[in-house]
Amino acid sequence: MKKMIRLNKFFIFIIIFSTVYSSDNNYKAIEVMEKVMNAPKPVSSISEIQLEIVRLRSGKMKRKSRAFLKYDKQYASGDHLKKSLVKFLEPKSIRGTGLLSWIKIDGSSDQWFFLPKLKVAKRVKSKEKGKSFMATDFKYEDLENRNIGDDIFVINDMEKVDGHECIVVFSKPIKQSSYWAKKIFVDKNLFQIRKIEFFSKESILEKTLHIKELVNKGGYWFPSILEMRKSNDNHTIMRVEGFKPDVELDDEIFTKSFLSSQN
Repeated sequence: MKKMIRLNKFFIFIIIFSTVYSSDNNYKAIEVMEKVMNAPKPVSSISEIQLEIVRLRSGKMKRKSRAFLKYDKQYASGDHLKKSLVKFLEPKSIRGTGLLSWIKIDGSSDQWFFLPKLKVAKRVKSKEKGKSFMATDFKYEDLENRNIGDDIFVINDMEKVDGHECIVVFSKPIKQSSYWAKKIFVDKNLFQIRKIEFFSKESILEKTLHIKELVNKGGYWFPSILEMRKSNDNHTIMRVEGFKPDVELDDEIFTKSFLSSQN
């Protein structure tokens, strides 16, 4: 009963705080996030991505490099909103490793992970989505898209990020998440995300995603340099070296058989 009372108080606070603050700034949290999520996106795309994993070991920074291709496709009908496939190219020891993600129209998602030595695609269970992806600072959950109804949003503040004026949106999950909450910093002119702070518990910052560079190609904005940094300074840098929007992608690419192939 006490837990229910605390929960009800939290939701009452969210509603009141969101209404007052949004009115003062001519912004509504849900509208801000809808603009972010509804920004123009290519129907399909291929991205060439370089990863650099940085770890502090015995007082020295150790670096590991990875390279992969990412295929994305949006769907206007059927059971799915989006499908994506990650295929690692380098180093040779992990070549062929992949991750397949399906985002359904009802907000649920399916993921499968493939390691060549296992020779079979393994389904990623819900409880595993909070785990690190390929020893990076990104979790499986970070590689999925959340629907607008999966979280409660509140306008929290206005703040500059790298000289860009941003609307700070506080996000609390309704749907299952490995995070207690997030602070999302949205560029008020572009309605693109500049930074996200991830909280594991109340007032405990787990890590921060910095969008170091935003690029527009073919009328589409995309982050070309991302840095996910933890509180212990371990971090992962993701660089988009190539981006090809609106390319022809066969649906066969987004299947478990293709994930498990050596193509």
